[in-house]
Amino acid sequence: MATKYVKGRLYKLKIADLHPDPKQARFMEPNALNDLAASIAKLGVLVPIQFCQDEQAALVIVSGHRRVQAAGKAGLTEINGTFTAGDTRLQGFVDNLQREGLAPVDEAEQMDALMKEYTFNQYQLAEALGKGQSTVSETLTLNNLPEDIRSAARTNVNIPKSVLLDAAKMKSDFAMRRKFQNYMAKAGKTLQPTDRKKKLSKERALLVKMDELSGKISTLPWGDWSEDDRNDLTGALTGIRDRANELLNAMGGAPEGEEAQQPSSSNLK
Repeated sequence: MATKYVKGRLYKLKIADLHPDPKQARFMEPNALNDLAASIAKLGVLVPIQFCQDEQAALVIVSGHRRVQAAGKAGLTEINGTFTAGDTRLQGFVDNLQREGLAPVDEAEQMDALMKEYTFNQYQLAEALGKGQSTVSETLTLNNLPEDIRSAARTNVNIPKSVLLDAAKMKSDFAMRRKFQNYMAKAGKTLQPTDRKKKLSKERALLVKMDELSGKISTLPWGDWSEDDRNDLTGALTGIRDRANELLNAMGGAPEGEEAQQPSSSNLK
């Protein structure tokens, strides 16, 4: 016979008996989870989780998914939890916003899901979450981002929400990706170690630029480009290839065992 839980009462629960709420699925940054596990190993779980029961009487986590996972990683087999009932979907989401700092894209997706589930307009959702309507409206624009950008934002907590919002305001997926990639390229450069004492020769500086250009060419999102832009790209790459072949011939040809590549422009069509 299933245990009858009382709303608001604190219980000691077996972690193995707890199930995540499939509607509250979210990415958990591994390093942050490890840090929380280390803290729990020393101090224990200071804030009880909240849980409810589904139709089959299984115990479902309403809030505290990270605490449950981290407690398990820390070697705990039990955790304290408060039983709750009623509108646990909205309750769990609000708790996540207040305590666990959802990634901006996760926040936007869950807002959209709640609007559909409860038939909320933006004003009603803002009231339920205790936020301004303009803030809700702005966050919801992140759902316009292509999936590859949203995936990158889930796994990199250092990407500011403002950067994602700027990208989401662009009118096409291509423009959004270009805006986002420009930021990532600049952010990557700021993380590179610099040696101000060592100055590159003109030849080495030119080789570095050529290597950077080669890297940019290999990652061009040309599949999202218009036909005119792809045709222009074909012309530019053909020109680069021809100049490179001329230089290789003047230098005595390609290195032994290698042949100059002759990519077909049809690959970009």
